[in-house]
Amino acid sequence: MLGIIIQESIMKVRKAISVALISTGLIASSIGVTHADSTPVPAATNSAAYQAALVKYQADLLQYRITVAKNGIAYRVAMDKYRVDLQAAEDKYYADWKALIGQFQVVQSAYQAKIVPLNATRKAAVEKADADLLAALAVAGATNAQLDLALKAHAAANEAANSAYKAAVAALGAAPVKPTKPAELTKPPVPVRAADPVKPVAPAKPAKPTKSEKPEVKKTP
Repeated sequence: MLGIIIQESIMKVRKAISVALISTGLIASSIGVTHADSTPVPAATNSAAYQAALVKYQADLLQYRITVAKNGIAYRVAMDKYRVDLQAAEDKYYADWKALIGQFQVVQSAYQAKIVPLNATRKAAVEKADADLLAALAVAGATNAQLDLALKAHAAANEAANSAYKAAVAALGAAPVKPTKPAELTKPPVPVRAADPVKPVAPAKPAKPTKSEKPEVKKTP
């Protein structure tokens, strides 16, 4: 009877130990799962994403530099052509104007050459009228009537000289007319530099894990 009681006691102790061990295992398993869930993304994964972004950025930056360089070259070529075209337009504009002025000057010179003797004739008539008046005024004892007559004769001589001059000029025909300056020079359009693309932005470097974020390595007893 005593032996049976002892055996039952041993069985109860073993059962209690088994239950304790199972409970301990479940708690440890739960702790392990919680710890695994809170572990941050490994640094290797962050580094790989950053490296991929960096490669793309470098490729985009290279294309950006190429586009900027090509835009600059195209703009310089366009400006060189603009300067050549502008110079050609100015040369033609002023050459045409110079040709018109040259033609006018030829006709004007011929016209003035015909005017010169007419001016000389009028000048001679006016100078004779002046001399006659001065001579009449210098006569001693001249009466008022004589002086009045001399003044009237002087005025009439001047009027006759001017009338004769105007008639002679009219007989030459219309005077040459200076050509009208052409409209303002039409300049070629000024080239506009193509807009450069937006410069790529370098990817941000991944942050280094803090001490609290680093997974804790437990030593195995």
